[in-house]
Amino acid sequence: MKQRRMVFANRKGGCGKTTSAVNVAAGLALAGRKTLLVDCDSQCHASISLGMSPYDETPSLYDVLMNESSKLKDVIIPVRWPKNLFMVPSSNQLAAFELEGKRDPKTRSRLANLFLTNDMMSFDYIIIDPPPTVGLLFVKSLIASNEVIIPVQTHFLSMESLAEMVRLVYQVNATVNPNLRITGILPTFYSRQIRLAKKVIKDIKQNFGEDMILPQVRHDFAIAEAPGYGKCIFNHAPHSQGALDYASVVEKIDGNCKVEFPGKRNVGVQNKGKQHKKKIIRQKRR
Repeated sequence: MKQRRMVFANRKGGCGKTTSAVNVAAGLALAGRKTLLVDCDSQCHASISLGMSPYDETPSLYDVLMNESSKLKDVIIPVRWPKNLFMVPSSNQLAAFELEGKRDPKTRSRLANLFLTNDMMSFDYIIIDPPPTVGLLFVKSLIASNEVIIPVQTHFLSMESLAEMVRLVYQVNATVNPNLRITGILPTFYSRQIRLAKKVIKDIKQNFGEDMILPQVRHDFAIAEAPGYGKCIFNHAPHSQGALDYASVVEKIDGNCKVEFPGKRNVGVQNKGKQHKKKIIRQKRR
C-alpha cells in the first residue's frame, strides 16, 4: 500500500489530540499496518503514553533535527505492544527547537525532509503528534504530512477552533504543501446525554459534510487512565467502550483493515445487551 503521513492537529488544547494519535497508531498496528508514531511535542505526552520517560538519555527527535548527519531511523524505538508500532520519542529539549530553528533556514526544512528518505518507506503509516500551539513545529508537521485529522471536543468553543484549524490547513495547502488535505474530523469526549454534543455533531455535518466526520469517541474514563500506565487503550482496557470506539475510527480511516484485540467481541456483546435492556425499559414506560 502507498504510505500515508497523517498529522493529528488542533490549535485548541484538551481536545484529545495526543490520545487520538496514540490510540489510532496502536489500532493501525493491531490491524497489521507497520506504523511509526512521531512525537513532535516538547511535553512528550505521546512518548509518556506509551511508557517512555522524557528524562531518559534516549536519542530523540530533537537530536535528529539539530544534527544534519543524523537520520530518523537512528532514533526509532519499537514499542513494547503492539508489535507493529514504532516510535520517534520527544524530549523536553524540543522546546528549544522553536527558537533555534527560526534562526537557521536549513533546520526549518529538516522535519519534512526526514520523512522522505528511503529508510521511511517501509512504514505503511506515519502518525505525527504536533504541539497544541501554532509555532514552527506545528506548521512543519503540516508540511511534512499529506493528511490531517482534526480531533474536536464536542463543546461549544470547539467549533471556533475547528474553523481556525481548517483555515490554517487551507493556507498551508495553498502556499507550501499542495498535497495536504483534511481526511476527517474526529469528535471526542462525546456523550449522548448532553444536548450540546449532539448539536456540535450536527453543525459539523452541516458545515463539512457527512462523509468528513469520523466515528465519535465517547467519554470514557479508561481512555484518560491508559497514559498513566504507559499503555494504549487496547492494552490497558480492551473491554472498554473507548477501545471499541478507537477501533471504529481506525477501520474508517483505513477502510481495508480490521482491528483485532482481546476483548473486542465481548465489548460488542455488552453494548448490544445494554441496548436491549434500554429498549425493554422504554417499552415498559410506554
